[in-house]
Amino acid sequence: MSLATTSGAMPAGGAAGGGLAMAHQAQAIAMPAAQPPPGAEIPGQMGGPPVTVAALGADLVDKSQLSMKQVKNVSHLPIVAIDLCATDPMVASFPPKPSEPDLSLRATIIGKLQPEVSFNKSESSQKMLKKYLSKDKSYDELRKTSLSTSSKGDVVTIHKPYQWMGMRRLQDTPDFVKENDPVVKAIGKREGGATAAISEEASLEGVHVTNGTLDGISSPNGDDFDRVVYKVRLVNSKKAVTMLPEEATNLILAVAQTSVARKNILEDDPLDYPISVAFPAWASHDACLEAWMDSVPGAVFYQRSIAALCGAMQPGTTQSTQNALLDRITKVTRALLSEHQKLNDGTRFEYEPLVVLAGLTIDGIECTAVQVSDVQDSIPSCVFGNYKVLCNVSYPTNDGLASLADCMQELYKIQGEVAPEVEGPVAFVPYATNKDQLSGLTKSLDTCRAKLETWEKVPVLPARIDCVAIGTAVMAAVTHGRLARLITGKNNKPKPALAMQIHNVAPTAIGVRMSYKADVWAPVKTIFDFDRRVPAGPYGLDLSAARCAAMLQVGAGDKLGWESDELDDAVDAAIKDVEGSKGIPKREAAALCFKLQIVQKLTRDGEWINVGDEIMPLTKIDDEGDDEKTVACEKIALELSMNSMGVITQSRVGVLETVVQALKTSRNSTIRYWISIILAIAFFGGFLVKSYWEESVFERDTKRLLAYYKHVVPGSMSDGDKQNAKYLVWKYKGKPNKLWRRLEKKYGIPVLHAHEYEDLEEKSEEEIEVENLDDEEESEEKQTGDEEKDL
Repeated sequence: MSLATTSGAMPAGGAAGGGLAMAHQAQAIAMPAAQPPPGAEIPGQMGGPPVTVAALGADLVDKSQLSMKQVKNVSHLPIVAIDLCATDPMVASFPPKPSEPDLSLRATIIGKLQPEVSFNKSESSQKMLKKYLSKDKSYDELRKTSLSTSSKGDVVTIHKPYQWMGMRRLQDTPDFVKENDPVVKAIGKREGGATAAISEEASLEGVHVTNGTLDGISSPNGDDFDRVVYKVRLVNSKKAVTMLPEEATNLILAVAQTSVARKNILEDDPLDYPISVAFPAWASHDACLEAWMDSVPGAVFYQRSIAALCGAMQPGTTQSTQNALLDRITKVTRALLSEHQKLNDGTRFEYEPLVVLAGLTIDGIECTAVQVSDVQDSIPSCVFGNYKVLCNVSYPTNDGLASLADCMQELYKIQGEVAPEVEGPVAFVPYATNKDQLSGLTKSLDTCRAKLETWEKVPVLPARIDCVAIGTAVMAAVTHGRLARLITGKNNKPKPALAMQIHNVAPTAIGVRMSYKADVWAPVKTIFDFDRRVPAGPYGLDLSAARCAAMLQVGAGDKLGWESDELDDAVDAAIKDVEGSKGIPKREAAALCFKLQIVQKLTRDGEWINVGDEIMPLTKIDDEGDDEKTVACEKIALELSMNSMGVITQSRVGVLETVVQALKTSRNSTIRYWISIILAIAFFGGFLVKSYWEESVFERDTKRLLAYYKHVVPGSMSDGDKQNAKYLVWKYKGKPNKLWRRLEKKYGIPVLHAHEYEDLEEKSEEEIEVENLDDEEESEEKQTGDEEKDL
């Protein structure tokens, strides 16, 4: 393996298997910070309650990337951080987790390594490589026999294998990857195109990039199992060995791990050291990250721009190495605080500085706008505890400086749209992979800012070359719970938390493309766009055979355009025609034709690329019987999610039922629904009827008892005492006849119903009225007789 030897002789341990060029003096960062963080003397700027060592001893982990078990298993090992995008990949390390919390721990630069793997040309070397790939030999044995410490001489070299990770087919690989690979580029010039590198068997010694499969044996079939592979031949007499880019990349990572191990006196296998890697936005796509997660278990991954900012925020270790960016943030914050105090309006001073980063590599350029907040004076590695990304613009290109102006203009525009309330940036921070790149980027950025209204006076403060590696190591330490802080929880009680909280935005865009008939695809429907806050999802897509049949019936894409306003109304009307038993044939045919393709866009002006194979979500395999067959299903829900790095997760929610089975289930569900409604009405209605009847009987008996007392003992205490009557009726509830018998026995008068007493009273009144009329007639006659007598 090729090594950089820019700083003296190579240590004895690196003679056989390679190592890193050691970084000394200004590159090492191991001393506690002497520079106070910004806001240390500003009221209200220091975040969180005071730190106590006991509280920070709790086990913490970023569960979005690792489990607690994974963290505990490697807590005694140093973290290896690698910036693979650098011209010469930079390696940094973070110390193991101490027995007692130590917030002064700092990341340290270990050195540089060459982005390539070199093998000796010999028969023994080829045999050892073949056995290593089949897991029969260890890395140490491979290092001693096959790996070379130089890319010159009689060796075969694989350049930047990590750029090919996850690539399915050579012809679908981005141009900047092909152009950066000397093998593909040379063959392309000689044979008229990069695809000429596709060769199943080469007759000469060397390495060839070709289309293969994940198992290294099968032939490419045009599906998601395809992979770009290396054909490595170390001797003419032997057959070429198939090697995946992931396997070649692991050899580069092993060099970094063994180099960090030399700095630590540990008995553990260096290959067990936890790894962290930072990716630029254009490389944060599903295929690449999936390959990394599968090939490097337990590794953690970050956005390269955030890692660069974290590294650029590291305070200086001496008075002569003050951090210009932190000084600038402190100066601006204090000036704004002074203006706020002059207003004296009683409001709390709140300010989150905005930093704009511009990163350049040989593969592309990216610009990012990030807000920082929550100053932490007690954690030098994490001066700010909160990073909020507003937007990111990236372009994969071999001439990043030519695209810088467009990148910054796009970022300026988007930042004004997504966060118009945010004031201008405090600084532009360019970062690059070598001094020449950084110098050119700084000059170009100084020219570009003049064209950005309100940003033209923002200072340009270049970051160190090693900022990405340092920042990646610090962020990995936070993920592993080695750097923590105290925050105010519920009931205003302090609780431990990770020392840094990062709010990312989507580095790529995610969408779906649907097909309702063969070779005809609808336009892409964007699910998660650029600058969407991530993690995002799950986003549900309700898919049904009825809608697919309706789309075919109305002629979507032919008679009615995909973007037509009438399409949705026509489809809704057509769904009614294809539902029910009569529409089963149409729904089955439509479900079998329906296909869905998940797609991803890496840049804003780029094209949608396929993620995985086409899927037929409305079908399932029926394995009943001797032959398997694909059957149509009625409906299913497809949920899509996106993590903070751009990895896509899909899941199906629901039960896949055939169209006929789903119809029966639907009918049975409808019948069960109405039966349940009827039973519920009967059940609760029965209680209502029972309650109503009992209340009516209670009121009737109460009136009956009051009427009885009024008739039997008028004017007594019981006459008209409604409460006493209710009590007696309640007391003899369910056995009223017993009450009536006792009353009859006591008073000797039978208990009649209330209306019977009213009838008796009316009858008595009639008799009385009749007697009075007779008396009146007699008195009138007597009076008449008297008058006659008088007369």
